[in-house]
Amino acid sequence: MPLQDNDFDSVSLKPVTSRPSDSATSHRMEQQQSTVKARNLYNESAGLYPLQRDYPTLRATQRIFRLLAYAAVMIVIPGLMFRFAWILWSTEEGLLNAFGQFSLHAVAALFAMVGLVGTLLTASEGIELAIDLQDNTLRIANQSGRRKL
Repeated sequence: MPLQDNDFDSVSLKPVTSRPSDSATSHRMEQQQSTVKARNLYNESAGLYPLQRDYPTLRATQRIFRLLAYAAVMIVIPGLMFRFAWILWSTEEGLLNAFGQFSLHAVAALFAMVGLVGTLLTASEGIELAIDLQDNTLRIANQSGRRKL
């Protein structure tokens, strides 16, 4: 039996091995119709993006983290300087021993301060990064041709 023109797939020109039945065709049509309905529903409801969004709680948390970081520096550094001056002024004997004990306290306080300040400033910048990502995503969504408020 020779091949006919309708025996080939129109896109890839591969031979059609089996003919679709009416039930498969109707099922495919139902899927296409439901896809079109879903797409239309999405286009009617989505895309109502605001031009800009504000996050006051995240901004407040970011400010608190920065404030705590600066407060840690402003408490630890002057505190260590005051303690060093106090040791110099009040210690008459065993000055080297007092400086050794102070250095153990000072090094631990400095490391703790650096860790705390680094963590707080990193968290603050992480919040800023998340807000910037959302802002960029919103700009791209608004430029894609969707309706804007």
